[in-house]
Amino acid sequence: MDAVLKKAFALGTVLAGLVLPIAGAEAGAADRLVPHKALYKLSLKSTASNTEIVGVGGQMSFEWRDECDGWAINQRNLMILQSAEGGVRSVDSLMSTWEAKDGSSFRFIVKKEFDGNGGEIIEGRAVRAGDGSVVAAFSEPENKTMDLPAEVLFPSQHTFLLLDRIAAGAKFFSAPLFDGSEFEPASFVSAAIGRKKSAEGEKDPLISGAYWPVRLAFYGPESSEETPDYELSVDLLANGIARRLEIHFKDFAVDVTLQRLERLAATGC
Repeated sequence: MDAVLKKAFALGTVLAGLVLPIAGAEAGAADRLVPHKALYKLSLKSTASNTEIVGVGGQMSFEWRDECDGWAINQRNLMILQSAEGGVRSVDSLMSTWEAKDGSSFRFIVKKEFDGNGGEIIEGRAVRAGDGSVVAAFSEPENKTMDLPAEVLFPSQHTFLLLDRIAAGAKFFSAPLFDGSEFEPASFVSAAIGRKKSAEGEKDPLISGAYWPVRLAFYGPESSEETPDYELSVDLLANGIARRLEIHFKDFAVDVTLQRLERLAATGC
């Protein structure tokens, strides 16, 4: 179950990249993006016949702010897994990041606690040099630098390009992604984009109107298999907000249901 918990935390940071406004968008797209605070509830959707997981609980919450020269995200994720033997495991994590709007730098600090018995801290910064090279420098859990692919994207960049592909009518989008959630290099994310749908009967204007079902497959930096570590299904609106999500692990799936959504006031930059 430990491997599942590790992947579950990584999901939260990718979710933040998906549902938050993005940098560098064209003027029309930028006008549609909404800085906001949101809260999602986790629950068990389905299980395979041989899985040990019988229950899922917890929540994911985050706040996105426009700090004029960059995007700031404060996020908390709690996932609780119940096993058939009656055991309960959990991971509670806090993550704060700042990403330059020109994609030149990305700062991150992550605090994780496993089963309420302590955990780890990951902290550092990734910088994109003028020649296009990208280096991640960690200060926690130890001082270490890692070279990242020149084409690597930070979370906000990744969301921008994904929405850009959606607007252009593309069906697929793949790229390496670095979010600072693990003490390791970039992962690889492959997205399949479905046909546009409409949210009928939705009263909240922030999550009404057209959306696109997107299926994202996540592969770790050491992955050598064709099957992803896990997948994320998201109903994504043009304003960058996710109406609903599902997390698909190998042996079970989790519903991620939006409970509360609040638009944040403009900063006046």
